[in-house]
Formats: sequence, C-alpha cells, structure tokens
Amino acid sequence: MGAVNGVCYGVLGDNLPSRSEVVQLLKSQGIGAMRIYYPDKEALDALRGSGIAVIVDVGDSGAVANLANNPSAAADWVRDNVEAYWPSVIIRYITVGNELPAGDMGLILPAMQNVHKALVSAGLSSSIKVSTAIKMDVVANTFPPSHGVFSSDVQQFMVPIARFLANTVSPLLVNVYPYVSYRENPRDISLNYATFQPGTTVRDDGSGLTYTNLFNAMVDAVYAALEKAGTPNVRVAVSETGWPSAGGFAATAENAMNHNQGVIDNVKNGTPKRPGPLETYVFAMFNENQQTGDETRRHFGLFNPDKTPAYPITPYPRPAVQSIGVCYGMLGNDLPSRSEVVKMYVSMGINRMRIYNPDREALDALRNSGIDLILDAGGFDTVSYLAASASNAASWVHDNISPYYPAVNIKYIAVGNEVVGGTTESILPAMRNVNSALAAAGIGGIKVSTAVKSDVIANSYPPSAGVFAYPYMNGVAQYLASTGAPLLANVYPYFAYAGNPREISLNYATFQPGTTVRDPNNGLTYTNLFDAMVDAVYAALEKAGAGNVRVVVSESGWPSAEGFGASMDNARAYNQGLIDHVGRGTPKRPGQMEAYIFAMFNENQKTGAATERHFGLFYPNRSPVYQIAFPN
Repeated sequence: MGAVNGVCYGVLGDNLPSRSEVVQLLKSQGIGAMRIYYPDKEALDALRGSGIAVIVDVGDSGAVANLANNPSAAADWVRDNVEAYWPSVIIRYITVGNELPAGDMGLILPAMQNVHKALVSAGLSSSIKVSTAIKMDVVANTFPPSHGVFSSDVQQFMVPIARFLANTVSPLLVNVYPYVSYRENPRDISLNYATFQPGTTVRDDGSGLTYTNLFNAMVDAVYAALEKAGTPNVRVAVSETGWPSAGGFAATAENAMNHNQGVIDNVKNGTPKRPGPLETYVFAMFNENQQTGDETRRHFGLFNPDKTPAYPITPYPRPAVQSIGVCYGMLGNDLPSRSEVVKMYVSMGINRMRIYNPDREALDALRNSGIDLILDAGGFDTVSYLAASASNAASWVHDNISPYYPAVNIKYIAVGNEVVGGTTESILPAMRNVNSALAAAGIGGIKVSTAVKSDVIANSYPPSAGVFAYPYMNGVAQYLASTGAPLLANVYPYFAYAGNPREISLNYATFQPGTTVRDPNNGLTYTNLFDAMVDAVYAALEKAGAGNVRVVVSESGWPSAEGFGASMDNARAYNQGLIDHVGRGTPKRPGQMEAYIFAMFNENQKTGAATERHFGLFYPNRSPVYQIAFPN
C-alpha cells in the first residue's frame, strides 16, 4: 500500500446510487480504498474482485458490547462478515467502535481481543488488523503537537488499547477534522492554516518541528500521545477527515475543495513528525440527506447523490500499472505455507512475485490469484540441462509451464540467476531452447531472459560509461532484443555503499535527499544510486547494439540487521524509496519501471554473510520487520 487515499461510504440517504454503482464510481475515480460503517452485505458483494480495500466497522455500541461479552459472537461475526468474503474482498481493518463515548470505551479492548482471536483461528490475523476509531477529543493538550497526551478521563482505556495495537502491529484509526477545530476557534486558527492554503507557519517549541497546516499538527498530537503511552511504533491511519460545502460557518464549496484537495495531495508526504505515506480516508463519498445533527452533516460529500461532483477536485491519483513486486525466497524452516504467502500478497496489493524454482505447491497456490510471476528455471545445473538439448527444454516446459499457464500468470522465465563460470556459455543456448519449447507448446505470452548481477557491468561510473564486462553478455543482449524480452538485473545499492562508504553517501544510497551527481558525458543528473546503477546497464545494452532492450530489476533490497549499514531505518528508507520511485523511471529512461524487492521474509537458512538472513520485509510469523506501504 503506498500512500492510501480512501473515502468513507455512508449510506444515510434515500436517494443514493446502488452499491454496485458506487463501486464502479470508486473505480472510475481511481479510489482504491473505502470505509463502511457496518458489514453491509450488498456493498461487500459489490466489492468482490474490485481490488478496492475496505475498512469494515462492526456497528454501533450495541454491536461492540455483544462482541466484548461473547467470544462466540466474535467468531460468528468473523465467519459471516469476513471469511464469507475474503480474499475476493480485500478487508484491511475491522473497526471496533467509532467515536465511542468514555462511558462505553471499556467495551472496546475486550471486543477487539475477541475479534482478533477469531481472526487468529481463521488464519487471517496477519492480513486483517483490528482497531478502533477515536475522536480527536480523546487527545488533550494538542497545541503544540508535541504536548499531545491521552485525556485523563480515557487514559485508563486508551493506554491498554494502544498496547494491544502495538502487539498486533495494527494502526490506531483517528477521525481528524480541522473544520471542527477551526469552527470552534476562528480567532486563533486561520482559515488558510485549516485548509492547506499557504501563508501560515507554526513552530512547535517542544520538538522544533514546523507546521504549515492544522491537519498535520492534529495527527502529530496523536503520535505524541502514543509515545507517552509507551507505544511509539503504533501507526496512525486517518479514518475520517473532511469539510462541509454548505450548511454552516465557513462551510463553502471553495473551503471544502481546498481542504479535501489538500488531504489528497498531502497523503504521500505524511507529517513533520512522521514523514512518509499517511493512510487517509475522506468523509464522505456522498451528501447524505438523512444524516442527523446540524445542517453541515448533510454536506460533507465529494459527490451529489446523482454521482456528479459536489465541487471541482483533481481526481484521486491513480496508481500507474503497478510495477513493484516482491521476491519470495523459501530458504527457511519456519516460513508460512505457500497458500498463506499468496494470501499475504493479495491482501497487501502486491501483484508481482518472483520464485527461484518451479515449486509446485507455490504454483498451485498462485492459480487464479492475479499475481504476475517471474519463474526461475532453477540453478546452474538446470541451465546446463536446458542448454544440452531441445528435448530437455521441451520436457521442462511440459512439466513446469503447461500444467499451470495461464491460470498462473507466468510473465518471465529466468534462465539462471547470477550465473558465473563456465555455465555462462550455456545461458544463450538454454534460452533459445526454452523459447522454442514454448512456441511448440503454443505458449506465446511468456518472455525468456536471465538474471544478472551488477558486476556484469564494467565502468559503471559515470553511468554513461557502462559496458558489459564479459563477451557472452553481448550475445545475450542481442538475443533479448530479437525476442522483445527484457534483461533481468539484480541491483543492490546496499552492496555498493557497504563496499565504498567513503565515496558513496548513505542518503544517496537510500533515496534520501541531499546528494546530486552529474554525469559529465550526457549531462544527466542523479539523486540516488539506484538510478545510476540501472542507467549503467542501459548504457551497456546500447554499446552491445541492444538499446531497445528494457531492464527489469529482478532483485533489489537492503538488510535490516547484522552488517554495516544494515538497520531497520535504512532498510525502510531504501525499500519505501524504491516503491515510491518505480513509477518515475530513471534519468536515462523516464517512465514506468518494473522492480522486485528482495525479499518477502527473513530466511533463516540462507547461507553466506549474516545480512543475507535479514533482507525480509516480514518475519516468518508474517508480522512486518518495519512499516512499509505498497501502492495498492
């Protein structure tokens, strides 16, 4: 999930579109996530196969009380409202209570615990998280943000809730309304500050951080409260925010447009205290004519009931065709089952995978999953076997491709991974034989390539000087050009940095700002090492007469422990930077780039340096090694 912008879909209106029409409207607007306030079966059915992630609220305080007091009710609720739809409906969170008053807050934690236990029993607790949605008045001393603390009247509830969220790696859902704060205090809060408009800068003397909008200050006050509760690692997701376009003080279409456009544009940046993607849901999809309370409540919609926009707004940023995948290594004795892993990919919106051999259990689990696959043929011996004869390649395709394709969307076959020594001479004949075998089997949608290390490139600095270090690569490159296949390249800025930290800055290696490198030969400017390494490959392809061959980054990653520069902060910075960067391409080849992060899990049976066992995004128990957000 990269930055996530969703909408809250309320249904308190007698003139609203059908659930299926709403889902189609969401898709047409590029809105990839939504929140519903009870397990609406018609809406959940409409969401099947839509790719839209959903927050499902359990319902009102009565529903929360039932779940709190009766574990079997929680199990029934999960069976009827989660298992009946998952994974064709991507349920992201279950919300146990929305803005419950202090008198009911004692119900939240036992209800959350019972729902979580039911998810554990159903094998879904790593994919679907349980939380609660709070109002901002749960936090006291919100100015300056660093003073934020859970209010004394609810602290006895909020601290244990926060600890539960920390233990289950779940976010705290918070409804954040700058509109309400501005309406209550327009003398001290400027309209520009409340609606993301320029002109106001507020410095927090407690932290030294500077704020240019009220939304970020409110969110950071919640983070400060979480820190004081002893749970600094709990992430905040903004489960509601919005601004009314009519019906009350400062409720105009212009102010609503400014605030909500600001939210949409802000989501990728995060807050001063927590930069990076901020998951945010705008309230609400429609103006709802049966909302109770003051008149503004009926005018928070982005759309009118007839599906026309309530005011002009730049459409939600549509992710380009998702081009980030994750390599699924299996060298561990404590990893989840293949089917569990595939469900993790689906739940996280990761729709590309690489596996390193034709593992039948994994291939079976991938059937009809919608996940694109790089399938490695196997090790060096397999490369030699495929090169030895056309019949060997035909048998391999018969056994490992034909039984699965197209139910498994095999995109590339990698004939060898980082092949060295005499086996390199077998790569090209093996690729030719596999291509011939695919053609004989009537399979035309799979490209055949090989995966190379960066050391196949000589003279990688400056990037324009890149050239293949080994003669066999010229033949490989020219063959790829003739078949329209990409070159698969394993690109690791980590190893370049670890080998030369005096000349390569950590910021440059991890997509952080502060470094600019100009290539004197072509005038291109680089702000990160990854792009420079990829463009050195493109330069080598051009010199080999294969300038039209595309590069697919088949591995890239950063270890989180056990080595120089190997830390969770660096790994998160690098991998999130890669995820956020792939849509832009490189200075030499701007545009969409396809890349695969290594790896899904920390693998305890990897050999070599200790860092090799710490490249995972996830632990074997499926909990994140560090927080990361994928585009979907």
